[in-house]
Amino acid sequence: MLETSRQNTAEDLTPMKSGPDPLSTFEEQATAIFDVLESKSDVLVSDRSTGHELYKVERVPHHGKMIFHRAGSSEPLAIFEHKSIVPDTITFAGGKNMHLSHWMHVQETALSATFEEKGHKYTWMKYDNGPFTLIAESNQKRIASFEQKRHVETPAEGTSRTALPHIVMLSEAEEIKDAVVISALILEHDKRWTRNNDESIFIYNIL
Repeated sequence: MLETSRQNTAEDLTPMKSGPDPLSTFEEQATAIFDVLESKSDVLVSDRSTGHELYKVERVPHHGKMIFHRAGSSEPLAIFEHKSIVPDTITFAGGKNMHLSHWMHVQETALSATFEEKGHKYTWMKYDNGPFTLIAESNQKRIASFEQKRHVETPAEGTSRTALPHIVMLSEAEEIKDAVVISALILEHDKRWTRNNDESIFIYNIL
């Protein structure tokens, strides 16, 4: 299971009620948008502007395992394993297997998760049913968002459609895009982060 830090104050038990500016405004500033498409056996991440596949995530049934690959590469970029009792683990290419918390520290009560990449710290935040939001610790700037699968209503037209999951990035996030994609999909996999979203595509499908 994802290792967490717990606090006993009552206010920490309730997710924040408001978040950053609307995602649509943030998307207008984006330098890249990655679409996330699930199939029966894997998850594909592609560049919306070109349609090119960027990442493939293999899911191993009944083993809680996600194997991340860059497109066209047979060598794993990272391997995440969910554990029921002992801590979750992650292995990066060329590295040793380690507890997930050694790379990404999750604070469940605040719905936040902090990881370090290239000497800088970044924190994912979750605001109720809103998107995951990635904040750079150095300047507290939002550099990425991950919108989960959801229904979009168009009252004027009397129609609705399904918006597929996608990751929105500013240039700062593109510089660490491997870490952004890996961390976002791992958190999406954790049902604590998706308990208010019936449309989640990853909630323990791989167990």
